[in-house]
Amino acid sequence: MLGGCGMTGLNPVATDNSTERDLLVWWSEGYYPEETDAIEAITRKWEKESGKKVDLVFFNDGEISQRATQILNGGPKPDLMYGYSVGDSHGPTFAYNGFVVPTDDVINKFIDDYSPGIIENITFLNKSSGLRSPYSVPLSVSSAYIHYWKDLLQEANNTELDISIPDTWNEFWTFWGDNQQRAIDAGFVDIKGIGLPMASSTSDTHILFDFFLEAHGAKILSDDGKLMLSDADERSKIIAAMKDYTSFYKKGWVSKKATEWGDVDNNIDFLSSLSLMTANPTLSIPGSQTADEVAYYERIASIGWPKGLDGEPVRTDISVKQMFIFDGAKINEAKSFARHLIKPENLSRYVEGSQGRYLPVSISILENPFWNELRNTHIQASRETVNNYKLAYQIYNPAYTEVRRQNIWAQAIQQVCENGIPVERAVDNAIDSIESIFKKWERS
Repeated sequence: MLGGCGMTGLNPVATDNSTERDLLVWWSEGYYPEETDAIEAITRKWEKESGKKVDLVFFNDGEISQRATQILNGGPKPDLMYGYSVGDSHGPTFAYNGFVVPTDDVINKFIDDYSPGIIENITFLNKSSGLRSPYSVPLSVSSAYIHYWKDLLQEANNTELDISIPDTWNEFWTFWGDNQQRAIDAGFVDIKGIGLPMASSTSDTHILFDFFLEAHGAKILSDDGKLMLSDADERSKIIAAMKDYTSFYKKGWVSKKATEWGDVDNNIDFLSSLSLMTANPTLSIPGSQTADEVAYYERIASIGWPKGLDGEPVRTDISVKQMFIFDGAKINEAKSFARHLIKPENLSRYVEGSQGRYLPVSISILENPFWNELRNTHIQASRETVNNYKLAYQIYNPAYTEVRRQNIWAQAIQQVCENGIPVERAVDNAIDSIESIFKKWERS
């Protein structure tokens, strides 16, 4: 049985221990019809092979994140859950508090086929055992990527030749500010050079600011999960990173509306040709243009991040899109469903249904022609970015998931841009909030 979608409050929940009911699966509704079609077909196939029934319920990303938070607060839970952002914002907490079960016996068959960094980014700490284990089933992976209008940049410079873009940190960002004025002079009077969000109403701000922290060498947590924010040197680096990020807004290189943007608004702004470049945590911007080959292949280009201030490549957090199996009466059925889904022929169909929005976690699937088209700068740039990964802070300490959920760094950025408070004070306010979160976790 394939269920409905939406936050109606009437959706079935796995609140009992009955083994007679259908397997309840909560799933992020696909951004593209091909994604939804794929998971529905894969589910029907498992039902036919297993003789079991599935209640597959779709939610948009915001709704399924709300459901995940409700689970942490004692609310109802499904047997299996997949949400695009749930792994980053809730996964380590699910594992820490014992809501979900280890998945070694699900993924071990393919353990040698996972790309570097995937297993490390689903290996979480459990409070009761004190041990770290894989606690989810990885399906795909993404990071944040840079996109720009190749043709608008050429028009701004009155040339048909490719424009050389600096790959060093300060020069890279100044390049876009300088070309904003050139584009205005060329007749694009409403355009901005940079399309970065400055709002706390979008998770993108936190995600993108992390690149600036990395570029400035700032470190929030030690490798053993301890906060380093009381260190004066780290505080200075965080201040420098935030001054850097917010300076684009203050210089007028970013839209004044960027302090009001939600998750999709930098996409809309860029695709409306109101910014020369933007950065985004998926390949959804070029992915939205696949029906227009000229726009996808010729007008929009994707590139890697510039080198950090130390001249080294900026490492990236990778966001593993992962499926969780909840503790309950249906664990064995849920694991059977998960094993079915991650068979290469099924997982390949599902991930390709995302139109390249996310990358496969499987080395063998990455060898498919879809992921190796040389003229596709979007997928090639994304592969290079993901390969230069680092572990996200919530892997070291699940308390950092609450920092992400509250969007602490984005709140500070918005305060600087919208209210004009000094960066130093905004950073200190953020540090106070983060330290308070960690102290609360230590007491729990």
